[in-house]
Amino acid sequence: MRVMFDAFELSPGAGKSMGIYNYAKNLFHALVAADDPEIEWVVACNAACAADFQGAGAKAGRVEVRVLHDGIPGRISRQIWLRLRAAIEARRAHADIYFSPKGFLPGGLGLISPRTRSVVVIHDLIPLWYHEHFPGHFGRLEEFVVNTTLVRSAREADRIIAISNATASDIKVRIGRTDGVDVVHNGVPECEPGIPPIPAPFIFAVTSQFPHKNARGVLDAYACYREVSEEPLPLVVCGYDAGDAPGVHSVTGVTDAELHACYATASVFLFLSLIEGFGFPPVEAMRHGTPVVCSDIAVHREVTRGAATYVSADDPTEVATALRAVLAAGDPDRDAIASCVAGYSWLACASGVLRTLRSVCSEKATA
Repeated sequence: MRVMFDAFELSPGAGKSMGIYNYAKNLFHALVAADDPEIEWVVACNAACAADFQGAGAKAGRVEVRVLHDGIPGRISRQIWLRLRAAIEARRAHADIYFSPKGFLPGGLGLISPRTRSVVVIHDLIPLWYHEHFPGHFGRLEEFVVNTTLVRSAREADRIIAISNATASDIKVRIGRTDGVDVVHNGVPECEPGIPPIPAPFIFAVTSQFPHKNARGVLDAYACYREVSEEPLPLVVCGYDAGDAPGVHSVTGVTDAELHACYATASVFLFLSLIEGFGFPPVEAMRHGTPVVCSDIAVHREVTRGAATYVSADDPTEVATALRAVLAAGDPDRDAIASCVAGYSWLACASGVLRTLRSVCSEKATA
């Protein structure tokens, strides 16, 4: 079985696609480590990300890395890839399966490479949520291109991998697809904590300027917490500049070790995102045994396995009350909290992906 792993559009660094890049890189390393003798991997990538995939391929046979673009592809190159070239490269690679970790199905695959089946990973349908709640936030043209491609991919891919039951449910409700959707949870990387930006104790939050991350909700809830607390803890907020908000210490551009130092040292972790496909931060915090207060959405209940404190993201008073209650409870049982999310590994994720690939290949053989 030859699988073309599409990393052509992915690039390391910051931005709203950073999470998908890390997903693709970590998953591919785990897939190669699984050393399935029945699979030959052909990685389609660009020069900016080639080293990450070549590094995995150097550790095992049956991996071919094809660098198909010099540097990070621009907008035109990405559109040509998505609408035509990816299908051509799948045919050239004699791929039995085209695999997209980004969730987009290339145009013309069935016509240009009819022997190739498709598996796409759909992380979320957040672009459709933006169209409903913040239309045009990323530009009308980008919104149209992304949304139409996402919907087409969800409808036409031979098999979908959803990263949570919540995403699978969203696909059913928004797209109407109920068959050929496999749920495979993400892996969560482990990292040794470094030194936190300020001494403990403090509350820690992760947010950003994107509306669905709800930075305003975080700051309003913290302000409410300060009003009702005699000796309020400071808030360390990562990913967003809170300016001179009282009691708030903003950090940006942190290393993984610094980020995990905040998770591990915080008295409580606050995450008030309005929508997620999986939601790494609460799970990462719990892996360090830190209690979590998070928005009450289905995916948070799923991935934290009921072990967090769930609140209405738009009710600062409720959030403040929850923060005070968690802090007043005293020292948490960090081992018990960590055990709730201990099973999220990249090897487990790779195992689930491999099951889907084998299933699709088996269906092809019997078709």
